[in-house]
Amino acid sequence: MVNGNLRVFLLAIAECFYLRLLVNVRGPTSFQALRTINGELCATYREACQQLNLLEDDKHWEDTLAVSAVIASSHQIRTLFTIIIAMCSPSNPLELWNNFKDYMADDILHQMRRATANYELEFTLEIYNEALIRINDICLSMSNKSLVQLGMPEVKRTMHDIFN
Repeated sequence: MVNGNLRVFLLAIAECFYLRLLVNVRGPTSFQALRTINGELCATYREACQQLNLLEDDKHWEDTLAVSAVIASSHQIRTLFTIIIAMCSPSNPLELWNNFKDYMADDILHQMRRATANYELEFTLEIYNEALIRINDICLSMSNKSLVQLGMPEVKRTMHDIFN
């Protein structure tokens, strides 16, 4: 539960940062107006900042991971992803994960197919969770930060035990 509280705390701090960026925008007269961009209410201040191009986008990280998906192993892609989220502060690490999780978990899927002799097996939440556990372990050793601290979902170690 501590990690859940930490995640909420970090999200609150991040939203304060994005609110601070929006306060410099001329015109809005309320907090809701700060989140209203082109007549549409954004769910968060971060989303409003992104709509106004106040934040750097992750296109270069997308391109980097796309190239690595073609030429690198799953382990290498996980390591690159870890470096990106731990050292480069992408604006939306969860979106990067969702776009490239199949490439990062491909070797785990292959291992599970071999272990179960079920070559029809597809990606599952357990396989993705195992990839996240491996990424989390690299993050901890590299930057002493967990995935939760980097804007990613909390890993489920109980699934890891079942997986093994």
